[in-house]
Amino acid sequence: MDNDNYDVVVIGAGISGLLTALALSKEGKSVLILEKEECIGGVCRSYEVDGYRIDTGPHAITRLESGPFKELMDRYFDVIPQFVPFGKYQVRIGNDVKPFPWNINSWLKFGLIPKTDRLLIMKSLFNTLYLLNTGKNLNDISIQELVPDNISSTTRRFLDWLCYFLVGTSIENTAVSRFIDNKTHKSSAVKYIGNIYDFFVTEGAKDQGYPKGGLQSIVNSILVSFPKNVEIKTSEEVVKIQCSGKVEKVITNHNSYKCNTVVYSGFASDLPHLIDNLPYDYAQNLNKIKKVNSLTIWLGLNKKIFKNYGSEMWIDSDPYAWMVPVSNYDSTMAPNGNQLVGFAFTLPDDYDSNEMRKKALDSIIRIQPDMEKHIEMIHYQDLIPEKAAWDINSGFGDVETPINNLYCVGTDTEKRSAGVSRAAYSVLRCLEIMESEGNIHKFQIFNEELELAAK
Repeated sequence: MDNDNYDVVVIGAGISGLLTALALSKEGKSVLILEKEECIGGVCRSYEVDGYRIDTGPHAITRLESGPFKELMDRYFDVIPQFVPFGKYQVRIGNDVKPFPWNINSWLKFGLIPKTDRLLIMKSLFNTLYLLNTGKNLNDISIQELVPDNISSTTRRFLDWLCYFLVGTSIENTAVSRFIDNKTHKSSAVKYIGNIYDFFVTEGAKDQGYPKGGLQSIVNSILVSFPKNVEIKTSEEVVKIQCSGKVEKVITNHNSYKCNTVVYSGFASDLPHLIDNLPYDYAQNLNKIKKVNSLTIWLGLNKKIFKNYGSEMWIDSDPYAWMVPVSNYDSTMAPNGNQLVGFAFTLPDDYDSNEMRKKALDSIIRIQPDMEKHIEMIHYQDLIPEKAAWDINSGFGDVETPINNLYCVGTDTEKRSAGVSRAAYSVLRCLEIMESEGNIHKFQIFNEELELAAK
């Protein structure tokens, strides 16, 4: 039996689905959100473990000064989360820790890798500028192709670390375009120029922050900003999207819902199982999407071991690790006097969870042995932080689909930035496409208002 007819059904209540539902509901649409899990937020939420406030993986919210998430917050949030400056990124190689080299000047002084390697990498950067001028497609050129064969193993591991954490795949499969993607979502922007310019002049990650109160504060801000024309149903899994040239209804394990539009924020690779007779080439591309697997180990410490304000990139860890002392940003995330630290590891496609947990924890203790006697809480999370890797040999989704009035959002639909920012880029693009097709009418006005305000 069909339930009420909705303007929009949003499938999935992760950050991209929630942002889309908020935007469309504020544009006057009646919105139903369907989530198969009992809780909402996906990999953007927090929960309690033994007195600690645990996020779903460590996060840095990027591009907060003028990026896509800020644009959505300014337009649609009634309550804006409070962000604490994220601080410096430190690189740890052996026993040495130095700030991440954000620009050319700091790169030339970056003493953790050999000077000869630094000069060779600089040469590769200028080769990239040459490729741009010759019209080469940087989506098809890997970082490996630009890196000289004679660099040291330490430098190669450093570059490989960056690829795994920014893209979710190795240096051999990472496209050059990932490192020089545009910060603006507007189609009129000149590709790549923004990040190349930033590489020459930037002083660091000054536009990044951690949400005070944890990731849950972002979800809570969205929830209190929802108007009355939004309905959320949890523990309701979508089993079919019925289409006949265009979207007709969404069928779940409990009900079916008529609607004019569907925005799908689940795994794009699952669409061929939900929709009959998708075009062959489209379905084949979705089937080739490579998800990013990660492990996060949260440690509750009865002593403040990591005193620096910022995170550390552990190049010698096996597997590679990113360490974030979360309670340094917000002391309420840990019991009084204790420290909460997250270690994120990007994992290969096929791995044994128990074996990898032991290997990763052993690596942490090996690198920071004085910490072991202060551990009072260990919590593991197996997560998929990005629904698609920017792997040049894999498929990737898109906001637009072959089905009329069916759109996709999420980290497998937009090749730009990462995490919450990538999700926000996909939502902005979805809104722009819907506006161009006459499904919403106010979004373009907002963009013009932002541009006028910036002037």
